Amino acid sequence: MVTNHSTAQTGPDDLDGVPVRLTFISPQGTRQTVPSRMGGERRRTTPPPLAAHDVLLGGSVQAVRLSCAAGGTDAEGQRKLEAEIRAALCLHRAFHGTPYQSLFPSLVGYDMDAEEPFVVYQVPRGDSAAQLAYGISTTEQRTIERDLVLAVRLMEGLGLVHRGLVPAAVRWDGKRAQVWDLGAVARIGSRRVPVGMPPYAAPEQRHGVGRADARDALWSVAQIVYQLAAGQQGDPEGPPRDLAAYRSLERPLGDAFAPVAEARPAPAEVLALLMPGPDPAALVEARPDPLEPHRQDYDRAMERKRRAAGLGPYGFGHGVETPAAGTARTAAPPGEARGRRRAWFGGPVGGRDTRGQ
Repeated sequence: MVTNHSTAQTGPDDLDGVPVRLTFISPQGTRQTVPSRMGGERRRTTPPPLAAHDVLLGGSVQAVRLSCAAGGTDAEGQRKLEAEIRAALCLHRAFHGTPYQSLFPSLVGYDMDAEEPFVVYQVPRGDSAAQLAYGISTTEQRTIERDLVLAVRLMEGLGLVHRGLVPAAVRWDGKRAQVWDLGAVARIGSRRVPVGMPPYAAPEQRHGVGRADARDALWSVAQIVYQLAAGQQGDPEGPPRDLAAYRSLERPLGDAFAPVAEARPAPAEVLALLMPGPDPAALVEARPDPLEPHRQDYDRAMERKRRAAGLGPYGFGHGVETPAAGTARTAAPPGEARGRRRAWFGGPVGGRDTRGQ
């Protein structure tokens, strides 16, 4: 979940830290130990207590290491890092090996049991979208628009919503967009907490009103694409006054500027205009999950432990909770509940399996 505000790429010669052997758990659940060297710090679009550094793994793989800064035992940092790892694992398990995996950070490994817990990603691709205004063609703008809506829809299929979509959290390599800052991911239907910056965060999200909705992220996409097209930020409370001047933006995303989620179109509706054909989110439903009962047992055990330790609810994001019974989680088509449960109970995070404890 790390973005770099610089276009410069780090090379092996820049990673001059003391060589160490780094042990981590791969996304497949296997423990690996490889030689590594730590590099300089990378800027993030989200505040501490998590910090990011470049790292060279195995002498060839450039990566980004995100860890708890200034004391890995800090409860807030631990909780945020755990939420980020769970989001990364959910996306990896759902989309690795599919055409959609490039839309999200590529997870290398993690370890929540280390003295300084961490997660490692492959480096972001391309440049930050914060640098792209007036620097790309209309065709490229439309491709970014399509990819961002697609990412929002795919995450919705997993029951997730990205609450931190800003230009600096989006990368562009000339062909595809990539969405970072997974620590800002929350569960659809969880209570909104005041988070995000205008104009990119929807008004009800900034004010912490109601429950998280995939259409919150659609507002963010509309604001980002408007800034790419207009070269300036949009209105933090509603549609930009000159929206009609950008007809290609007005047609698919015009209603996404509505101040409340209920007045915005569903991500699937917008995606159908940009990418006609079957709904890609059906990919999530097509994969059976025989481990789901075990993951539910694991999460119940983790919930008991967190409550006993006074750490608050267990799940994605900051200040979120399990949606109340009967709460509508999204406006998406029926049948996605199975995919959402898979996301919420994404399997153990860390080197120890605490199921049943």
